[in-house]
Amino acid sequence: MSKFRHMSDGDIKLIVQELDKWTLGELGSKLTWKILVDKFGFSRQSLQAKPEIKAAYDNAKHALSGGLVKSKKQTEEEYKKLLVELERTKVELDTYKEKEQLWFRRWQQIAYHIRQKGIEVSEVDKRVNESDVDLPSKSETAKILRPFDKKIPPSGRV
Repeated sequence: MSKFRHMSDGDIKLIVQELDKWTLGELGSKLTWKILVDKFGFSRQSLQAKPEIKAAYDNAKHALSGGLVKSKKQTEEEYKKLLVELERTKVELDTYKEKEQLWFRRWQQIAYHIRQKGIEVSEVDKRVNESDVDLPSKSETAKILRPFDKKIPPSGRV
């Protein structure tokens, strides 16, 4: 007497649904015919003989072997890497926010001192037509702005 039973249409549908879960990575990354034999009680030959099951099995194997599905370990490792990257990005963002505040404060001070000299900021802050004017290089600009990097003494105002 055979230890395997006859496969019904309902069995085929259930096995295909199970294989679809494998395709999505819900059941792990190591799929074998033996796993299906043990789970459903049908021989490997009878499972392979059903075109729907064979196609679903091949599809799942392709998804698992092609890196489309990740193992739990791979997912956890990627998650840990992403957490580290997220924390680093938060620190980087905080650094940029701090630099932005310093620049904002600096340009407020520059605008204040320009105004104190009797010049309107709008007279200084004009677009330059780059085709008409040869703008200074990055290093020249750094030299020009270097005096402004000094700490500005308090104005005496409270």
